[in-house]
Parts: sequence; structure tokens; C-alpha cells
Amino acid sequence: MPSSPSTAPRFSLSSGWIAAAGGLIALAHAPPFFHRLDDSDEAIYASIAALVNQGGALYADGGVDNKPPGIFWVYAAIFRIFGTYQMTAIHVVALLVIATTCLLLYLAGRQVSKPRAGLLAAVLYGVLTAQGNPGLLAANAEAFMMLPLTASVLMMLRRQWLWAGALLVAAIAFKQVAAANLLLLPVALFLLEPEHTRLRAALMFAGGLSAGLLVGAAILELTSSLAGFWHWAVGSLYGQASLNWRPDQLWFRARYSLPYFLGGTAVVWVAALAFGSGWKRLRPNERVLVAWLPVSVVGAVAGGHLFYHYFIQVIGPLALLAGIAIDRWLEASARAQRPNFLSRRWIAGAIVVGVGVPSVAWGAYDLVADPLTYDVAPPVPQHAQVAAYIKANSRPEDRIFVWGDSPNLYVESDRLMASRFPGFLRGFARGSGLPPNNWDTAPDVWPELHTDLARNPPALIVDTAAAGWSDFAMYPMRNYPVLQDLVSTEYHLVAVVDGVAIYGRNR
Repeated sequence: MPSSPSTAPRFSLSSGWIAAAGGLIALAHAPPFFHRLDDSDEAIYASIAALVNQGGALYADGGVDNKPPGIFWVYAAIFRIFGTYQMTAIHVVALLVIATTCLLLYLAGRQVSKPRAGLLAAVLYGVLTAQGNPGLLAANAEAFMMLPLTASVLMMLRRQWLWAGALLVAAIAFKQVAAANLLLLPVALFLLEPEHTRLRAALMFAGGLSAGLLVGAAILELTSSLAGFWHWAVGSLYGQASLNWRPDQLWFRARYSLPYFLGGTAVVWVAALAFGSGWKRLRPNERVLVAWLPVSVVGAVAGGHLFYHYFIQVIGPLALLAGIAIDRWLEASARAQRPNFLSRRWIAGAIVVGVGVPSVAWGAYDLVADPLTYDVAPPVPQHAQVAAYIKANSRPEDRIFVWGDSPNLYVESDRLMASRFPGFLRGFARGSGLPPNNWDTAPDVWPELHTDLARNPPALIVDTAAAGWSDFAMYPMRNYPVLQDLVSTEYHLVAVVDGVAIYGRNR
């Protein structure tokens, strides 16, 4: 018989619940520890961080990418402590970042609702950030971004506006799309602050934001990276975004990610949207959390990539809203005088099936799939075999150059890049027939590449376009004079491994 209001069981956050939640989150994120790399993005961050630790300036001879510096600084710091290309250490830190973000979501849920709501939000975030292809579990910029971004929202709820602004800058330092949370500021000010204190609160937020930007700019300037950051991480974004928003490219990317994400999180979406639909009955801090969800959607889709790991930005508020909704459904069920379809068993069953089944399926897939190709059956590109050849036929101090978009070869062979570019046509619709006018094949790229290869002559040049890896067959080296002249005059073919042509120096 359902419990009466006076005898309804109360949830107590015991050490057992905390251990169970932590174990479940750790289990969900176990697959990354079975692979050295879980995504090509990890290889990009790692290969650039290795150059930074050699004394190179980020966005210059220390490596070029169009992301903010935070993720490269984190990788570089970890490599300094544990050794270059120590990816297990990277994965441990990434898991700690996920766990800390879960803790912040727990604190937000407890503040807005109750401890059980916070615990549910933490578990949902920990599980859903592992419910997808290997790229979702990787130590990517989005996962690191969510830690300060969630902290910023928590500071908003606590009306600590200075810290909210500063932490938002910390989030932007990992991914530009965190700036979407600026849209949340006017909502939070209107809902949480009395009219006579809103201006002061806004100025405090602006102060924290400005201070964070000044500190970041100072660090970039001190490391000789500010000009390069502005060129590569700010100036190059418009052209890339405009290309990504072509309807054909949106459809190409969306069909390989969006249906799986929405299908696997359908139950959580139902709970979150049901909670948000009661807007008029919600308290101000609850409305702020509801507003965070569409703001996060804007951030996740702003670049037009729609890659699976971009949805991490949405999972934070989604898990928080769902956790509060489920907690209140369970409480209402416990107080009910007669059985109904919202009984505790029905609610628990729906959550376990709706979240657990996709999580188990994705976990099994992520354990056996090649993280770089997503294939589970041969034939797959034998990148490990190519990396083994590179390692066996070069010295540890040698540098190599990889043509294509396969930065994993640098990490897997434990060799440094000979150039500042870990890959080419990154984020581009390779094989689409579009002119390869990407941000990393712009006219100013080739003089810098020529300078790099002259300063650090690669012991080996690895041509993955010859094998068609990463849809690169349409872009042979002969189409690019800098590479064609170098290979034809100073290098000769020494091996072909899995279709990949490898060139050694003539002398």
C-alpha cells in the first residue's frame, strides 16, 4: 500500500548512495582506458601540447588549431608531469573533470530542490556523457568546458555574479561556444535579483568577465600566442561556420549523431520538458535552470558541426532538469493514496530501461570499436601498423610529417610533428566535391608549412591520402606545390603500409 504523507519514506544521502553513484559513473567511462586514443581530437591536442612543451608558441611554431588555448594548456601540463603522449594520465584527469562536474550538478540540484534531485542529476550527467560513440567519451574540449560552465551557472544561482563572469571566461578558454551562456545572464538577473540591485549585479558580472579576459590575454601575450590566437581561434571561425551551415552539410552530420542522441536520451528529455512546461508554477531559480537548456542548445549547434560530443553542452542542464523532475515524481508517488501509472516502480523502470539499455549498448560498442574509425569489423585502416613502422624506422628525436587528417600517427608512434599543423582540411566535408578552401589550407598556411619543414626536416613523410584515409583520396600531395617539390627533390618511397605511402630522405 502506498505510504501516507506522514509515513512516506524520506531519501537520505548516505555514503552507500554516493559510492554507488560514483561506481556507476566510473563504469560508464571505463571504455577510454581500453584505448590509447579515443578520438582524433585527442591526437590533435596531444600533438600540439607536445610541441608547446618543446618551447614552441601556441598558434605558431608550437602548433596551430582553431580552438581556445585551455585544452592545450591542460594536455601540456599533464605531459610535463607524466611524460609526453601519456594518454592514460589524460583519461584519468578527464574522468576527474567529469566527476567534479557531476558534483557541481549535485550542488545545483540540492540548492534548487533536494539532495536526491542533485544525486539524480549527477548520475544522469555521468552516464549520458558516456552514452555515445568513442568521441563522446574522449578527453575533449567540451567535457573540460562544462566544468567551469556549470560552476558559472551555480554561481548565478547563488548570486555571486563576479565569480559567475570569471568562470564563464574559464569555460570559453576551452571552447568558444560557452559564450552562449551570456544569453542566460539577463534571464538570471531578471529572475534572481530585485530591480534595485540588477545594475550592480550586472556590473559585478561584467567585472568578473573583464578580469578573466584580461588574465587570459596576459597569459597569451606572455607566451607569444596572442596574435596567433586572434588569427586562428577568432578570425578563422566565420569562414568555417558558414561552410558548416550549408543544408547538405548539416544533413550529412545530423543523420550520424542527432537521431542517436535524441533516441538514447528520450526519457530524460520527457522528464526535463515536462518540468519546464510548468513554467508558471516554478520558482525563479528553477526558471533559470529551464532557460539554461535552450541556451545550451544554441551553443551546441552554433558551429553547425553537430558532432556527438558537441551535445555535452546540452547534457548538463538536461540532466539537472530531469533529475529534479524525477525526484518530484518519486515524491508524489510516495505520497499517493492509491496506485497509478506514476508509481515508483513505473518511474524507476522507465528510467532504467530508457537510460540503461542505450548505455549498455553504447558501452559494448565503445569497448570493441576502433575509436578512430568507429568500425567493429575488418577491413579498418591499420593505423597501429603504420605507427609501428614509423617507430621502428625512425629515432625518438626524429620528427615526422603526416599528410592528411590522421594526427593519431604522431601519438601512436611517439614522434613529434615536423610542422605546426597536426592535420589538414579538419572539419571540412572531405570528399564532397567542394573546393578544399578550408581554414587550414588558406594561402597563409603554405609559407608557414614550408618554413616548418625546412627548419625541422622530417625523417619520414607519411601520405595517408594515398590510402584514402579520412576521405582524403581527393587531395593528393601532388596538388600542393610545397609538398610536391619537397617530396620529388629530397625524398623517395621507402614503404607502403596498408596503402599508406611512406617517404624517407634521400640522404
